[in-house]
Amino acid sequence: MDIYSPSLFPGLLLCTSLALIFLFSFSILRKHKSLIRPNLPPGKTGWPIVGETPQLLLLGQKGHPEKFIHDRKNKHSSDVFRTSLFGDNMVFFCGPAANKFLFSNDNLVVTWWPKTLNQLVFSDTSTSIVGKIKPYRNLILGFLKMDAIKDYIPTMDSIAVRHIEKEWETKTGEVVVNELVKKYSTVVACQLLMGVKDHERLAGFPDRFAGVVAGILSVPINFPGTTFNKAIKDAKFLQKEIVVAIKEKKSTLEKEENPVVRDLLSYLLLTPDQNGKLMSEEDMSDRIMGLLIAGHDTTSSVLTLTIKYLAELPHIYQEVYKEVMEIANAKATEELLNWNDINKMKYTWNVVCEAMRLVPPAQIGFKEALADITFAGFTIPKGWKACWSAHSTHNDPAYFPNPNRFDPT
Repeated sequence: MDIYSPSLFPGLLLCTSLALIFLFSFSILRKHKSLIRPNLPPGKTGWPIVGETPQLLLLGQKGHPEKFIHDRKNKHSSDVFRTSLFGDNMVFFCGPAANKFLFSNDNLVVTWWPKTLNQLVFSDTSTSIVGKIKPYRNLILGFLKMDAIKDYIPTMDSIAVRHIEKEWETKTGEVVVNELVKKYSTVVACQLLMGVKDHERLAGFPDRFAGVVAGILSVPINFPGTTFNKAIKDAKFLQKEIVVAIKEKKSTLEKEENPVVRDLLSYLLLTPDQNGKLMSEEDMSDRIMGLLIAGHDTTSSVLTLTIKYLAELPHIYQEVYKEVMEIANAKATEELLNWNDINKMKYTWNVVCEAMRLVPPAQIGFKEALADITFAGFTIPKGWKACWSAHSTHNDPAYFPNPNRFDPT
């Protein structure tokens, strides 16, 4: 067949016309979309679904999660950059101005945590984490106020004395500080929150807490052998123990003629909310589980790092020792610490704060954009997650000259 046959011209003309119309429409639509596309912060989202989560977790395992932030911040020369973590589009905010923006615009952003936290900590996963926490926030804060903490200081001191005598003074050779400190923080937290004083009963709790925390910051693949699968088992164990503690406390209070609040659990069992209703056992279990998980790693991390710096810096240790011994020598034999004693530990407090500056116990936190928001000329679309970083400020020489130096003054 002659390809130049006149009979083919109508078909060729039709195909050419359709191609031209398609290219014209495609160009117009692409130009239109480029005009309305938001000016997103610099960065990349990594692999599909998992994003850059593996890179963050790998650096966390090596003990340097802050490197994930600093590398990208320096690469893009920006205090704001985008990525994808835990299956969500995310923008990191670095520096005081960025953090101030997030914490002073509650109408634009709301606290957010990875879905894994909801799956591991709460019994009902159909409601958002904020939706679960908000109704009982004021009720719980009614117990965890400064006056309650002040009254609990002698108890914490007695637990510390017993712990050191049993776990530290009997050790010979090398001491693994982090493991021992986790035991101490577990006992303090469980006694303050649930009134559980049986130390043997709490022996396996630190490892279970660590398993749940690892699961929260993992890829949520529930398959035997995975971190998330182990976290589910650890969470179920802890929830079962908390439910047992609730039933025991409830039974004890029912037998008392004039029940007294001694811990958070007894407070929740005896104190109605603003509508006159008592919290359900399931809600109590969820709240206590959340507080135990939130406080376990942060507290043990601060104590471990403080001891680390005291061991590495003998001149700092001597100043702390001097201040503490002045308080101890002024007290009677076996007299426990009180709030006035804590207020006298000004240099010791500065040392703890400096340890937290260098290695923040909570290095990052999350929020969610309730609407399209603009910061530093960039647009963060509604539904995207915003991540604030304390370490990016604490390690910035613009705010802390010689930021890597331990200086409690």
